[in-house]
Amino acid sequence: MDDALFSARLENFQAEGELLAFNLAVVAEALDTVATLNEQNVGGETVEERLGEYKSWDPEIFKVDKDTENGYKQRLTERGGPVILLSEEAGRVELLPDASGPLLYAVSDPFDGSYLFKRGIPDFWYSSLALYDSDVRPLTCAVGDGVHRKIAFASEAGAFIADLEGAQLVHRFKLDAEYRELMGRPPITDLADASIESYAMKPKKFLMPLVDEYRGFVEQFKFFLPNGGPYGFVDVAEGKIDCYFARQQPFVDVFSGTLVAEQAGVEVTDFEGNPVTCRDDVETLFDVVVSSNPTLHATILDEISKCK
Repeated sequence: MDDALFSARLENFQAEGELLAFNLAVVAEALDTVATLNEQNVGGETVEERLGEYKSWDPEIFKVDKDTENGYKQRLTERGGPVILLSEEAGRVELLPDASGPLLYAVSDPFDGSYLFKRGIPDFWYSSLALYDSDVRPLTCAVGDGVHRKIAFASEAGAFIADLEGAQLVHRFKLDAEYRELMGRPPITDLADASIESYAMKPKKFLMPLVDEYRGFVEQFKFFLPNGGPYGFVDVAEGKIDCYFARQQPFVDVFSGTLVAEQAGVEVTDFEGNPVTCRDDVETLFDVVVSSNPTLHATILDEISKCK
């Protein structure tokens, strides 16, 4: 961990607000950790295994997962104030519970893409952190792309994306309908012309249940991207994908990324059309659908209901 670089980022990101600056600096540092491990050709070793029911279908914890999560824990502790960390490897951890100051919830997917990293496949490497107030209402969020060195982030000021270059965020754009139009990604309302993203890289746990339960729905789309996790929300916010279909996704994969989509002006609900609300329940799985526009979203919800 480079304290000087971290401090420089904190200072340079202050225009985004103090809390978001911290959020961004921590995620930027996680991307550095991923890059360093990759350069050293380490990080794919199994350092722990999960016990019990929580993510029993994915028991291995790799060094890259643990190192990024430990970085989050250290920076949150250094910042001071009580924090309840809800994270992929650690589960629920209370940091500085006796400290003074307002309670924060920190929801983190420290590293998404572990198996790809282990196998040396440089794609879908993400790290994310979202901060919530004591009532578990969203405050800030940052989702970093470890391959392309981009960070998507959000607060009450809106959703944005920028390139990370050293201690600077450059090429900063606001993610909204105007941005999506500018990038040549206008709203698509017909499923036959639309793209869908859903995590399908683990056949037994995700791919086959998706096909078994939602074949009639999924096969109507023009294109399928087999990814998921926190960056799925960013893909729709950017307009790269028209629908992110998050079937039975872990808590940390959802609530470390939803704010970007919500602040970018796209549709985010559960499969029945209800709002998706964060709560202090890290082991819960969620059905979430994100769509680029209300018309497409209504069609998708109708098609989901038919599959039931």
